[in-house]
Amino acid sequence: MPKRSITDDEIALIKAMLKRGMENKVIQFFFNHPKRAVNSGRISGIRSGSYSNSASIAEAPEAVLDSFIERHSISENIISSSAATEGEKLIYEAPIEKLFTKGSDGLWRLTGGETDRFECKTNFGFRHQDKWLRAIAALANNVGGIIFFGVYDKDEKGPDNEDLSYVACGLGNNEFLETDPAEFATRVKSIFDPTPAFRIGSILLNGKIVGFIQVDPHQSRPIIATKQEGSIREGDIFYRYPGQSSRIKYSDLRAILDARDAEVRQQILPMIEHLLRLGPMRAMIADLEDGKLEDGKRSIQIDTSLVDKLTFIKEGEFHEKDGAPTLRLIGDVHTINANDGIKTKLSLLTRDDILSAFLGQAKIDHPLEYIRFVVEVSRNERLPLHYFAKQAGLSKLQAIDFIQKSNGSAPRKKACIGWLDEDAAFRAATGNPKRLLEGILKGDIPDLPSPKEASHTAQALTGLPRGAAFNKDEILRLLRKCCEMADVPSMSFVRRGICRVDEILFSIT
Repeated sequence: MPKRSITDDEIALIKAMLKRGMENKVIQFFFNHPKRAVNSGRISGIRSGSYSNSASIAEAPEAVLDSFIERHSISENIISSSAATEGEKLIYEAPIEKLFTKGSDGLWRLTGGETDRFECKTNFGFRHQDKWLRAIAALANNVGGIIFFGVYDKDEKGPDNEDLSYVACGLGNNEFLETDPAEFATRVKSIFDPTPAFRIGSILLNGKIVGFIQVDPHQSRPIIATKQEGSIREGDIFYRYPGQSSRIKYSDLRAILDARDAEVRQQILPMIEHLLRLGPMRAMIADLEDGKLEDGKRSIQIDTSLVDKLTFIKEGEFHEKDGAPTLRLIGDVHTINANDGIKTKLSLLTRDDILSAFLGQAKIDHPLEYIRFVVEVSRNERLPLHYFAKQAGLSKLQAIDFIQKSNGSAPRKKACIGWLDEDAAFRAATGNPKRLLEGILKGDIPDLPSPKEASHTAQALTGLPRGAAFNKDEILRLLRKCCEMADVPSMSFVRRGICRVDEILFSIT
């Protein structure tokens, strides 16, 4: 028999809540957490006595239930999109429920209403996720803040025309509470770069469940939309203004960029002053990303194991004031083969990185992470896989096994596995794309004066026959040009064309 997930003590508390007349969704609030969902069916099973041995368990005493509810008035199910960094401050560190006050009418209202830090939404749902996604980006681009779900907006009226502005009305369904926390992070990461840092949770106000997303101000603003989603357009930058999240105004964007530049200058000024004191004969600059020491005339490659140690020190774990010894570099300088090629360092991946790495034929240090991105983070877009699988040294069976063990959704895994077939992206060209394909195979590379021409050229390349002779570099340059010229509707054709070239040149078996 599988291990029961709800304890006897929890069953006793649930039965006491049911006796008190509390609704199933309110009861769920107290017992749901990321590693265990208590659905409404289990609560109904406890009500009827059909769940495990619940029929033989007595209700918890009223005093025990009151104490439990008081301790858990704010949900412990608070998850973060990223680990907090040293010096990072939350926009509001007091308990969230302190932001609400109870009026003489017995209703709880958000004190002060919507501001440049707080946004209210009556409902939550993924169907129109652009509404709250843009609010996350807007708050992160300003000073941070909180989005509340289950709180009326301004000027909401009741059945008797009473003012319900900013009243806690409660969530209308369980979607917010029951959603896997990783799903929030996945959706935010798929739209914005850099990724906003946030945490989610919920509170209980007079029997009403209010969900919230608390957003931190981002240290590398501005956060930019990387793809279209509902009302969000690729390239959008949102900013939180009093009472609204909208596209940023020029003056505010200029202020963000100026502040970022000032911070960079402040960080680099002591280094420049030190370089000037040393002079060009005594100083070299260490590039901790590429692992090089340079002075403008010569370049020394630093061993990767040493680069890791230097980076560790650079990030603040080394303090001279603590009496730790000064780092000494001991060893010999060896020449390296200039033809070894440049390797790329893995950082935050985007769709553009996937396409750029393939079109530029970059040598990737971590090709499996590129495959993982296509499966787990990317949504419905077709992206190249064969090139990265070949760089990782995977056979087709090994690539399939890697995809199946990933954390992508079942439909996405199925699609990616299908794309590993040798002619998965092939689509016979017709009409103008067919004419363009015939010219391309003869060496007649078309100009791309408009998005329409880019679309037709990409459709032509999806019809490339296996075994046809063509100049790889010319085709890759042509695809890069297609990416530059294509508009949003045309990009699906361009990605398919890229995938066709990928499966012809790098098909895995």
